[in-house]
Amino acid sequence: MAVEVVISTRIGRQPRDVFAALTAVERFPEWLIASGIVGVERVGTGPLAMGSRLTIRQVVAGRSTVVDAEVTTLRPDAAFAVRGRDPDGVSIQFEADLAPDGELTTALRWSVRIGLPLKYRMFESMVAPQARRAAALDVEALKRRLESVAAG
Repeated sequence: MAVEVVISTRIGRQPRDVFAALTAVERFPEWLIASGIVGVERVGTGPLAMGSRLTIRQVVAGRSTVVDAEVTTLRPDAAFAVRGRDPDGVSIQFEADLAPDGELTTALRWSVRIGLPLKYRMFESMVAPQARRAAALDVEALKRRLESVAAG
């Protein structure tokens, strides 16, 4: 079973600016707060690319975990996706799709998919509303962050 959340919003910045913020993976803890991301490290060197490996540290509902992740989509100014799995078999995938929406605005579609192994499926009814709330709060934090930079 999986929990899926999709959030759509408009951000008052051009797609290149939104894409730059989304792909600054080391800065995830600054806006993925509600999702419990507390650290991200890139594995290896060189520019971020499809196949780049990430180590994501996350604390959710008192549960601390490390997610081994990989960049699965990287289309400049258009799309970015990461998927990973923690040692207990919980999988996470997030995707961001961007499109210009006027001259200075970007339409962002943010989707999150959390796959729960059998031993955690009894918690799915509790995880789903928390995941929806966290995704909404995180996207709003990204939007505020980007729009405050634009205004400042």
